[in-house]
Amino acid sequence: MHPSVKLYATSSGKKLGQAISNLLKLPLHCTHTEKFSDGELFVRFDESVRGQTLFLVAKIHTPYENFFELLMTIDAARRSSAKEVILVIPYLAHSRQERRDGQRTSISSRMIADMIQMMGADRLITLDLHTNAIEGFYKIPVDPLSSLRLFIQHIQQSNIEPLCLCSPDFGGLKRVKRFKKELTASMVVMNKERLQPNSVSSMEIIGDVTGKNVVIIDDLVDTAGTLCKAADLLVEQGALSVRAYCTHGILSGKALETLMQSRIEKLIIADSVVEEINHPKIEVVSCAPVLAAAIENIIANRSLSQL
Repeated sequence: MHPSVKLYATSSGKKLGQAISNLLKLPLHCTHTEKFSDGELFVRFDESVRGQTLFLVAKIHTPYENFFELLMTIDAARRSSAKEVILVIPYLAHSRQERRDGQRTSISSRMIADMIQMMGADRLITLDLHTNAIEGFYKIPVDPLSSLRLFIQHIQQSNIEPLCLCSPDFGGLKRVKRFKKELTASMVVMNKERLQPNSVSSMEIIGDVTGKNVVIIDDLVDTAGTLCKAADLLVEQGALSVRAYCTHGILSGKALETLMQSRIEKLIIADSVVEEINHPKIEVVSCAPVLAAAIENIIANRSLSQL
């Protein structure tokens, strides 16, 4: 690797950062971070980063101090004369709040973008954005990588036949079609009406799942209520089995209990949020290979389009 490149991780990104470090054979550095008795954070680089290109691995989901620590780390890097600060954030929190939902509301996804850029980040690497519109909030380059290769390899190794891919809504059709190009599978889509966040009032399947092993493809799973309701409907319509591949496993509220009682055979998630979990129906796969490949290509000035 180039001597002027360093890999760093915030407190929340250490485990993922170490996995990336192992793949790249690039040492992982960590900032010195303290929390004072009043709850305030303190961040310091213990070695010179002057003139260096820093790849900074972080997870910014709750608690919010993860995000604030990232902002402080970017600021510290800039004040220490780092040449370039490239963020590696696999799950971009608040990505579902990319537009106003009614009157007198905030667009928090835009706020995240503004704060990251205000602190001085030069580039952002992320994984499976909830919507591509978020890229428009950034003036710096954004590299939205895909979990497609990661999940396709897992599906192929699982030998699920006959296979039917399911998009949970019309917005996810493009993602599912990309999977279909790489697999021998049919495809269906769920048509649902959502009255409020994490709550679906009605749902129907467009397509035939009779006698098929159905794989639901989505970018994230939160409370898992909608996912499990979809699984019930798929089984009622004749599906042999239902499993789901969701990149970001937020798994809030009673998600784990809901999944345990559901007809979901297996949920496969990346370690973009949850790094490990003890649940018989959940399998966590590492997104480090995808992120490491992107870092390697950026260092070598190669395209990321094939990732």
